[in-house]
Amino acid sequence: MPGTLCLTFDDLFVANWVAARPVFAEHDARVTFCVSHLHEATPAQIEGLHLLQSDGHEIACHTRTHPRLKPYLKAHGLDHWLEHEVDRAIAEHRAAGFPARSFACPFHASTPETRTALATRFEVVRAEGPRSLDPANPASRIYSEIPASRCLDNLGVADMQHKAFPGWRRQHTLLDLIARTDGLAVFTGHDIRDRKSGPGFYSTARQIGRLLEAATTRGITVKPA
Repeated sequence: MPGTLCLTFDDLFVANWVAARPVFAEHDARVTFCVSHLHEATPAQIEGLHLLQSDGHEIACHTRTHPRLKPYLKAHGLDHWLEHEVDRAIAEHRAAGFPARSFACPFHASTPETRTALATRFEVVRAEGPRSLDPANPASRIYSEIPASRCLDNLGVADMQHKAFPGWRRQHTLLDLIARTDGLAVFTGHDIRDRKSGPGFYSTARQIGRLLEAATTRGITVKPA
């Protein structure tokens, strides 16, 4: 097989994710939606997440309230973070019908201690972001199997409208590497909008379709880790 792309989208942009369902269906792609603030979700948002789950997409955990890790740990400590931001989020996800088998670190932030603790709670933990990638060794973030740490660091971005987007040539280079290396790699994004509408972490539905087309034409499977 020429490789697998785990495409993830963070936060709680449920209506826009639901609106993008035809794009995923067109390319037979299954992705992961990493949800925070589930306790504040409306009934319509919960229904939308269940619809996405019924399509075969994964609903993952992204902490309860999406705090920045370093100041939180400094103020409250690791045990408090695990109780209030991780374990409560897991309980709320499962009560709503989502298994919470994987976790995405907000702002790609982690410590050795948080990684160790998360590995006892989740099958997969999405950690370091693309900005910390060693440009001389991108293949280090293409995995032949889930590591013992359960942590997968991000290879690429799926926010094609954000200023940090490195351009389509870079996307194609990374996809070519995934196809050649025959492993699993993670791209991370956020919102999906109908059209370009100012700054923010997002892509248009057309751009997501372009990314999926580029992946599937290379024989890459798009599915959760």
